[in-house]
Amino acid sequence: MPRPTTSQPAPRFGSEAWRERFERALRGQTRWASLGAFFSVSRKAPVFIPHNRARFLADGREQLAWMLAGIAAARTRIDFEMYIVEDDDSGRRVRDALTRAAQRGVFVRVLVDSIGSADAGPDFWRPLSEAGGHIIEFNPVAPWRLRISRIGKIQPWRPNARDHRKLLIVDAPASWAEASEPPTGEASGPFGSFAVVGGRNLGDSYVGYELGKGQWRDAAVLLFGPIVAELAHLFDAMWFHGEGADEKPPEFQCPHAGDAQIMAIGSQPGFLNLLQWSLAHAAWGVERELRVSCAYFIPSARWRRALRGITRRGAQCLLLLPKESDLPVVDAASRHFWGGLLAAKVRIFQHTREVLHEKTLIYDQQLSVLGSSNLDPRSFRLNYELSVLILCSTLAQAIVRNHQHNLEAAEPCSYEQWKARSPVSRFTDWFWSLFRHQL
Repeated sequence: MPRPTTSQPAPRFGSEAWRERFERALRGQTRWASLGAFFSVSRKAPVFIPHNRARFLADGREQLAWMLAGIAAARTRIDFEMYIVEDDDSGRRVRDALTRAAQRGVFVRVLVDSIGSADAGPDFWRPLSEAGGHIIEFNPVAPWRLRISRIGKIQPWRPNARDHRKLLIVDAPASWAEASEPPTGEASGPFGSFAVVGGRNLGDSYVGYELGKGQWRDAAVLLFGPIVAELAHLFDAMWFHGEGADEKPPEFQCPHAGDAQIMAIGSQPGFLNLLQWSLAHAAWGVERELRVSCAYFIPSARWRRALRGITRRGAQCLLLLPKESDLPVVDAASRHFWGGLLAAKVRIFQHTREVLHEKTLIYDQQLSVLGSSNLDPRSFRLNYELSVLILCSTLAQAIVRNHQHNLEAAEPCSYEQWKARSPVSRFTDWFWSLFRHQL
């Protein structure tokens, strides 16, 4: 992807002029995407929505505490979307909290991926369904199926089309936007709502164990403000596409909560991926640094050009990648593409402690991106994903501190080390790179 050119100087990264130009270019990409996608779960061009508050959740236990507090406080509506739900202590605690909410009359909807959450089957969700909650499995295992989906598209069973999104939306006291930790006790005062978006699934490995004692390294963000309404619309679209119940839920109240500008991008299989385009396009505006933490990193040619372009302009690019992830074949395919990046002075650090499952990017300590999407073909071409782009320097600095802490404990990888791999490692890396479009 060539760097955007213009007769006018490029606006400062993150400024109002930058946002307007970014949104204008994204509208153009959305029109291109619509030419090959007559029906979509999200046809509208994403925009930055103002007046929000964002809080970084580096510890999965803190995320779980906010989720349980919000579910316990909810009075009208809860939307929960998850790729993996484990039948363990953390999974059961959330299910039981949702069940209690449904019993007191809250409109509860749960959308889980049928393959990702295979261990949490109908028996796991039966208490919630008996309490009046609505639960559906997205894209259930049914190879014999051929149907016309609600969005008007012939939809055969596609084992690769997974709902990889992670999202919780609840109504909760508006005053919670000012809270520094999950509130306890009876909820009171005017109600608003909040959302939790990130890369963590629901299970002990993600939100149950202590950091350094079994918890996978990941991240999420707690959001208050009008962006919650947009996230609710994205959930509604997936619920409709997944053939959930037609009953109309109560509207979330989303009062102004802060000064963060946030864009939500929900992507889907088979279309020009607006998230990949947005992330690469933003990289061409980096003036100082881009920091990335990514569990599964198989960069496209567009992404490799964008990353090399950052270092050619004199800025730095810092990548935190796993030395050994839970998917060794992805690690091998990823290493095959490191050479050109390292030669261009992109700095790669290998995380050696707990499993790295994080997906975060920070541009010039201004724009933060968190969500479910990795930087790999599976996320950009096969999965349904959800990420948020957040313009807030306070949030960005918190994520940078966490990223720097992780870099200091990681192993740097040099171009010389990459070239010195054994012939077997070179062959293995090359071989698995041939299958990168399925990884």
